[in-house]
Amino acid sequence: MSPALSILAAAREVPERIALVAPTGAHSFAALAARVAPRAAALRGLDRLELTAPGDEPTVIEILAALEARVPLVLLHPRLTDGERDELRSASRQHALPEDTLAVCFTSGTTGRPRGALLPASALLAAAAASALRLGWREDDRWLLSLPLAHVGGLSVLVRCLVARRAIVLGPPAMIADPRAAITLASLVPAQLDRLLADPAFAPAPSLRALLLGGAAATAPLLARAVQRGLPVLPTYGMTEACAQIATRPPNLAPLDPDDSAIGPTLASVELRISGSDSAILLRGPALFTGYLGEPSPLCADGWFDTGDLGALDARGWLRVIGRRDDLIITGGENVHPAEIERALLRCPGVTAACVVGLPNARYGQLVAAAVIVTDSNVTTTSVDTWARATLAPHRRPRRWLTLPALPLTPAGKLDRTAVARALATVATKS
Repeated sequence: MSPALSILAAAREVPERIALVAPTGAHSFAALAARVAPRAAALRGLDRLELTAPGDEPTVIEILAALEARVPLVLLHPRLTDGERDELRSASRQHALPEDTLAVCFTSGTTGRPRGALLPASALLAAAAASALRLGWREDDRWLLSLPLAHVGGLSVLVRCLVARRAIVLGPPAMIADPRAAITLASLVPAQLDRLLADPAFAPAPSLRALLLGGAAATAPLLARAVQRGLPVLPTYGMTEACAQIATRPPNLAPLDPDDSAIGPTLASVELRISGSDSAILLRGPALFTGYLGEPSPLCADGWFDTGDLGALDARGWLRVIGRRDDLIITGGENVHPAEIERALLRCPGVTAACVVGLPNARYGQLVAAAVIVTDSNVTTTSVDTWARATLAPHRRPRRWLTLPALPLTPAGKLDRTAVARALATVATKS
């Protein structure tokens, strides 16, 4: 294992520098290494460590100890049920892990069962280096860790900060408003940001220089609210299979335009191309995973990986994500991308969020259906449907509508389209 991933090596290099800020206080690299060393000795010789991994101090110690002992991690999301975790443990134990595996991170399972992505140490190191090239490091940097460490976004924060010998701050997203925490970097999913902005008194501390927003698509209204509050938001596209970041808006540009749906240029470690008639996003590079646990390699012979996402590159070379291939709705022979209809519905007065899905239909193959959140009691599914009839082509207009108090999310904070589809299946169709 590279010395870059060793807390003991970090303690020799920068013993007094702060490595972890937690509810128990601030801990130097030397102090943290002293706590990790005996646990690492106890782990040596294991073929893997299965770990339910929230973003707390004991989990940080366990992960650092596993890295020190060169024991692969099988990371389980804390919001899974006991039964779901048992299934993933059982799946893990049925297969040997490749020698360079640092962690097995399970995908969110939004389109089926979770799959164990095999992340080698070399890929996580390449991803950390590419992230550093995009964001840079400052001597005083502190990165807020408010994501579970079972989430590749959370694990990547730990790896980046360990490699750079910088501090992690454990705590809720609201800590970015606390000047005493001196947080300079943060990674959030849109649901976390939305909850922050619901507090009219929220404002970021002056120390915050970049907020990576990823894990799910961010809507234009959410980005507009963030910009209005002075948040240095950097939209980010990433995935477990690429060790988190793939494309991120560069910092220090002109103010973010919330209506610009392009995310940003790809990171230095990523080769990206748009392929085929469906505009598939393909990736290649050193930050890619080696495959899925117990499955044939998903990589082509020349190293390209089909992400299952669809997208386009604009004139600047910035990536715009259209949506998932699995989410594509084919209705009456016409292709409808849910994300495009969702963006359109956000222009309807009173609609603050939307989820569009395809439902089975004998005549058309699929029907377009939508669940929306409205803020005005005078706005109804009938009024939204009237707006859609005047705005959207007939094949793009939802034929079933439902208002919800909130859109359901997966444990990873992504939109749960399966749950929305189940709810919409009981609603009558509009002509």
